[in-house]
Order: sequence, then C-alpha cells, then structure tokens
Amino acid sequence: MTTVLYRVDDRLIHGQIVAAWVPYTRATRIVVADDQLPGNALQSKILRMAAPPKLRVEILSVRRAVTFMEQQRSGPGLLTIMLFVGLEAVVQALEDGLFLTELNLGNIHNAPGKLQIADSISLNRREIACLRVLQKQDLKITIQPVPTAPAIDIFTLLKRKGL
Repeated sequence: MTTVLYRVDDRLIHGQIVAAWVPYTRATRIVVADDQLPGNALQSKILRMAAPPKLRVEILSVRRAVTFMEQQRSGPGLLTIMLFVGLEAVVQALEDGLFLTELNLGNIHNAPGKLQIADSISLNRREIACLRVLQKQDLKITIQPVPTAPAIDIFTLLKRKGL
C-alpha cells in the first residue's frame, strides 16, 4: 500500500477530500486514525457514507491505524490517504512507529483560546507544541486545503507570526 497523503483535518472525510484530494491522488482507501471514532458507531457510519462507494474506509484508533499501515504492504492500485483529526494524533502515531516525511494541514477549527494562523488553521499552545515536536522529526508540514492551492510552509508562517 502506498500512502499518497497524510493530512490533519478535523472534518475528516468531507468535500475537499472527496472532490479534490481523492481524484488528485487517485486514492482507493482512506484510513482515519482517531482514538474516539472507532467507539462511535453513528459518527463512523456518517464518515463512511461521506466517501464514494468504491473508496475503502478504515476507522481505527491511532495505534491500530499505525499497525494497519505497517501490515498493509503494497498491492496494485492500493493508494491510501491517512487522516488525523488533530496534531496530537500525529505525534502519537510517530511515537507508535509511523514513518512519514510530509504532512498536509487542511483544517484545524477556530475556538476560544486559539490564534488564527491561516484561513483554515487556528492553533492553541498545545497544538503549537505538537508542531514543534513534529518539526524536530524533520517533517515538511504545509497548509494546503486543496491540491490546486499553493502549499504554505507552517513553520515559515509561525515565524512570521512571531511564534
């Protein structure tokens, strides 16, 4: 299995993924890595319904998703998008043995106590700390809502914001 995109997007499977990223990457599978969703049958069902019928969807805890990704070596035409609901899950996945070199940030919603960094990215102190942990792993982390939008380096943006 080839992973064609690792992405943090708190909306998970939605229009930008289905209409833009799946065709762009030619993905045949989405793996959602989140510790809450596997136990929520209704939300899991809604996410599966949001995906096109021929797209395989796996909704797993972060640890199980990492194991799944390790065990699913390769197969003809098996291209995977791995989605995380937040940056903490990415840090956990790396601690659990996931290997990645690039991470796409799609959407991290705004809320009280967060600083808006870009149109679709708002961060609190904990999330900025997660980014610093990921930066030490030499990950290339960009904000790119859709493939046709320019990719913006998150660390350059944080530096401009004085963070």
